[in-house]
Amino acid sequence: MADGLEKFIKFGNEDDIDQILHGTKDKTSNPREDFDADDGLVTPEIGPAKNLMGKPVVVVIDDDYQTLDIMKIYLSRDYECAVFSDPKEAIFYMNTHLPDMIFVDCYMTVMTTKKIISIVRSYKEMADVPIYYMVYKEEEGVFASKDIPGIEGIITRPIARGDLQKILDKEKLRDYVSA
Repeated sequence: MADGLEKFIKFGNEDDIDQILHGTKDKTSNPREDFDADDGLVTPEIGPAKNLMGKPVVVVIDDDYQTLDIMKIYLSRDYECAVFSDPKEAIFYMNTHLPDMIFVDCYMTVMTTKKIISIVRSYKEMADVPIYYMVYKEEEGVFASKDIPGIEGIITRPIARGDLQKILDKEKLRDYVSA
C-alpha cells in the first residue's frame, strides 16, 4: 500500500479511501469535498498564507543534496529558504506557506516536474509565483529554446551566486525585504 494512503487510512473513512483508490466519489454517502485523488498524494484544500515574518519565502525542490545545500547557503541570509528533496513534502509545505519564488529541478524522480508545476499552479494564490528550472549547462540549450508553460526561466547548475542574484533582482524580492 502507498505510504500516503497508509497514513490517510488512520484518519479517513471508507468513502475517502475508495475515492483515493478509484478516483470516484459517491455523492450520497459522503459529502466531504476536502480530499482529492491524485497519484496517491492526498492534497487538502488549504489556502497558503502570505509570510508575515518579513522575509520572502523561496522554495527549492531538488533530489540533489549538494544543490540544496548551496541554495540554502546562498539564500538563508536574506530569505526564508525551504529546501526539499521530496516534492510531496514541498507541496505539503506550500499548503500552509505561500512562497514568493520556487526553484525546481527539471528532472525529478519521485514526481514529474510537470506534475509539481501543475499542482502549484492549481492554487490561485500561487498562480503568479515565479518558478525557475534548475538545469545542467549541457541541457541549457534545450530548455532555453522552449517556451515552457508555468516557468519563468532557467538557472544553470552548478548554481553560481551571481546568476542567482540576477534572478532575485529581476523578481524584485529585495523590495519585499525593504518594504
